[in-house]
Amino acid sequence: MPKQRRYALAAAAILVVVHLILLTFRYGTPFASLWGDWIGSAAVFLAAVVSWSASRRSGPFGKRVWRLISLSLALAFIDQIGFTYYFDYLHATVALWGTDILVFFWAVPAMMTLFLSPRDPSSGFRWLRFCDFVQVCTLVLGLELSLLFVPSRWQTSTSTMQFRFFYVGLAFFGLLALSFLIRGLLTRYRTARAFFFRLAGFFFAFAIISNLTLFAFATDSYPQGAWPDLMWTVTYCSLVVIAATWDGAESPLEAIGSFAPRVQLLAQFSPLLIPAITFPLALQIAQEQFVWSVLLVMVSFGAAAGRLYVVQRQLLYSSQELQKNLSLLQGITEGTTDSVYVKDLQGRYLMINSAFARFQGRSVGEVIGKNTSEVFSLESGREIMEHDRVVLESGRTCTYEEVGIAAGVTRTYLSTKSPYRDANGRIIGLVGISRDITDRKRAEEEVRKSEQRLRIHVEHTPLAVIEWDLEHRVVAWNAAAESIFGFSREEAMGRHASLLVPPAYRQQVDEVGQGLLAQKGGTRSTNENSTKDGRTISCEWYNTPLVDESGGVLGVASLVQDVTERVALEEKLRQSQKMEAIGRLAGGVAHDFNNLLTVIIGYSQILGEGVPAPSRLKDATKQIRSAADRAADITRQLLAFSRKQVLSPRVIDLNDVMMNIDAMLRRLIGEDIEILTVPGRDLGTVKADPGQIEQVIMNLVVNARDAMPSGGKLTLETENAELDEAYARDHAPLQPGRYVMLAVSDTGVGMTADTQAHIFEPFFTTKEVGKGTGLGLSTVYGIVKQSGGYVWVYSEPNQGTTFKIYFPRIDQPVEGVGAERRPAEVQRGTETILLVEDDEQLRQLISSVLGESGYKVLPAAGTAEGLASCRGNHQDIRLLVTDVILPGMNGRQLAEQVRQISPRTRVLYISGYTSNAIVHYGVLDPGLWFLPKPFSLSALVAKVREVLDAEAPEQKANQ
Repeated sequence: MPKQRRYALAAAAILVVVHLILLTFRYGTPFASLWGDWIGSAAVFLAAVVSWSASRRSGPFGKRVWRLISLSLALAFIDQIGFTYYFDYLHATVALWGTDILVFFWAVPAMMTLFLSPRDPSSGFRWLRFCDFVQVCTLVLGLELSLLFVPSRWQTSTSTMQFRFFYVGLAFFGLLALSFLIRGLLTRYRTARAFFFRLAGFFFAFAIISNLTLFAFATDSYPQGAWPDLMWTVTYCSLVVIAATWDGAESPLEAIGSFAPRVQLLAQFSPLLIPAITFPLALQIAQEQFVWSVLLVMVSFGAAAGRLYVVQRQLLYSSQELQKNLSLLQGITEGTTDSVYVKDLQGRYLMINSAFARFQGRSVGEVIGKNTSEVFSLESGREIMEHDRVVLESGRTCTYEEVGIAAGVTRTYLSTKSPYRDANGRIIGLVGISRDITDRKRAEEEVRKSEQRLRIHVEHTPLAVIEWDLEHRVVAWNAAAESIFGFSREEAMGRHASLLVPPAYRQQVDEVGQGLLAQKGGTRSTNENSTKDGRTISCEWYNTPLVDESGGVLGVASLVQDVTERVALEEKLRQSQKMEAIGRLAGGVAHDFNNLLTVIIGYSQILGEGVPAPSRLKDATKQIRSAADRAADITRQLLAFSRKQVLSPRVIDLNDVMMNIDAMLRRLIGEDIEILTVPGRDLGTVKADPGQIEQVIMNLVVNARDAMPSGGKLTLETENAELDEAYARDHAPLQPGRYVMLAVSDTGVGMTADTQAHIFEPFFTTKEVGKGTGLGLSTVYGIVKQSGGYVWVYSEPNQGTTFKIYFPRIDQPVEGVGAERRPAEVQRGTETILLVEDDEQLRQLISSVLGESGYKVLPAAGTAEGLASCRGNHQDIRLLVTDVILPGMNGRQLAEQVRQISPRTRVLYISGYTSNAIVHYGVLDPGLWFLPKPFSLSALVAKVREVLDAEAPEQKANQ
């Protein structure tokens, strides 16, 4: 409650308390009478002020009635001041006082509230209320003139007049209080009823206290400064309480009851009864106050006539407005394509528009008077009537989707139905508007099915479907997005795009997003993205701006595919292709270099044999031979990396190989490194060249030793391994299956990821200049690959390194090592040998050496020349010595044609670079002899003699 209202209540309480204290201490004294009347006057003034304040905070109805009450209280305040002046100061004994005219007249503004209603418009009723005001004034004025201003009546005793005052006052204020009570009962609005009931209570209290006072005056027993004075103060203070507690807010008009039309008609024309009351009063004073009586009658009847005229004008105006509204309503109902109808409580149609009749395929006259079940089919009519029943029972407006079947056509309607009320607010039917939404529902169903199909596609597609708003925040997130990035739909919705971007790139998110929004078409990119668990994955993004019909960009739609595995496989493929390319280059270089080395080694050997020992020239030839041998080692390593060397594989146990070189390894690595050998139990066997496997272990151990300059721990271990498809996917091109693992681990300085990407490349080294050729690990790579295995490295800086090599497991018995035949001395021969070599220097060297060993050599620079020599000497040729790589055709093809000409001719292949012509997967084809370049002259002569003396392949097969 506001402070002003609390202050008003407090002031009223103070006045009552002060008056009570005054009577307690000065009861019955003139002092108590004087100040009691002043306190009563203050109570009236306070009530007038608080009533005016109530009008200011009230709605339209409250504003009007409380202003009238405030005016009445202002007149009552004047009357109270006059009473105090005449009674307490003048102690007047005359029967008539100057303020007696206000005894009844002060209530005229309050009586005017009886004619007001919350339904009254804000304007247009002023002349009607003016006529009512004039009538009330004439009524009260006639009452006071008949009572006070008839001289003959004052000729009687004062006591008689006082009693007459008492009876009139009793009737006037009693009827006034009763009128407020009846008005409160007749009104249908809560606000008006609250006001009239409160005023009825006040006037009942006022009637009691005023008539007690008048009776005391009539009996000449009114005491000065007694308890009746307090009752006046309490009565006026009660009106202060009523006004201060009045709720100024007026809710929308809500009827709380209804009355018969007759009662309402009587209430409307009750002001016309006033002339009937005024006329008898005027007759009573006509003899002594003729002018006043005529004036009262004329004014009263004139006001009544004016009221009738105003009411007639209002009715005429209302009729015209009603006709205009009806025309407007008809225009609206007939101008709309929606069905408009009115039903009674039994469901019969009272009014329909042409659109309703058109939907039914009937005329308006055919539908009026029929109920719903007669217009629609039985089933659809039952549903419609149930909806009607709910609206009528609840009294609320409701909207339904209804299916109506009429004339064999099924339609869907969107119906809004409201109760149809009479002027008293009583429900007498139903008003409805129905729109045919059959086409819309069909379109909505198509859209719903389309959206359902799209939703199923989005939710079940393996691609992440993400939509972004203009601020790059997630507005759509499907199940695949949850699977790829790990964030649930609830976690992702509303989050910024930086959620999926690694921290290093988050500053560029907005820039990239704005670029997407500015794109007219879609874009495709592959990016690194972050997941909920902190992983970084590679994703392929297809981004398309979402553009509405007006060309405005609403956001961006993204399709995302996790391509982490594909990117990894592509990287591994690129690495494999790079290594393959380097291998081809290395093999090609080794082939040409081996030809040169063979010539160098051969001529250095010839030169060394022809120079006396104690000479500087002899030492020079040794240095040439030593350099050539070192160069030959390098070419062998290059051939190992390029997988072009010839292997001698057999079934071996890696534990045996590892234990055979254990002692040598311990001597090799030194005492500051602890070596631990862990052979696997029940280890399977593999097929590989044991010498090459030893080379692999040696290279890895030397590499580990160099990684531990301050000492450490070296571990060699073997074990069986079952590699599944999951491991194979992460280590392509490895195939799932059964393997034997050889692992070499150290606790050295480790390697970075960049270093690991290059360690198997030839000539790549992290060692100082002069301390490594960079071919150790490339040789390991080549041998392992040529043996059908796989090698992987695991390393972290300062955490050591582990090389794991997987060889296919075959589970066959270990093969023994046969005795190697070595000739005691170089044997000479006299057979004819066909030599085909495209390198001129090497051809001259071989021809010269074999010639000196007694053989007849037929040299040829190419295949065509060689075949020509063969045809001319086919009966004498016993051996074909040919390079494998030749222009025009390879050595294997040449040998086949030579064998067709001379079937007894045997073939010795020489090459520094093997090919699939005679070698498959590093293994020499059965029945073939091969001498790898570079070779020494003695090795050449020995190999030639070995081939000529060996059993023929046919004989070996027969044995």
